[in-house]
Amino acid sequence: MKFPLMPMIGMLVLLSANLQAQDKPRHEVPPPHWMQLTDSVGRVVGLQEDQVKGWQERNERWNRKYEALGKDPEHKPTYIKLHSAREFDLKGFLTGGQYDKWQQLNKRSPRLEVPNPPGTNMPSDR
Repeated sequence: MKFPLMPMIGMLVLLSANLQAQDKPRHEVPPPHWMQLTDSVGRVVGLQEDQVKGWQERNERWNRKYEALGKDPEHKPTYIKLHSAREFDLKGFLTGGQYDKWQQLNKRSPRLEVPNPPGTNMPSDR
């Protein structure tokens, strides 16, 4: 009788290990970082003189929408759509090389330097 029970016990042990492994939380990808379209970022991106006013207008318009999301906006369901709409707008506004620089700056940065805003390696305008 002991012999048939051993394979069953082994199977139960393996199944319980699989079930426990599924209970572990998955690592969620953090939402994209919202970086303001500041003048210093505009300089790094390489804005032309005729683009500066449009850059500032976009900053005001998109930040109003971002602030309208309230407290902890990156965790609101509409945040991803807002971020995507802004990226689409900027892709049409900036030249190809400028947009590439913007994307590099807009990536979440693992290192924070003291005078820089969280998530960026850019000096703040303040």
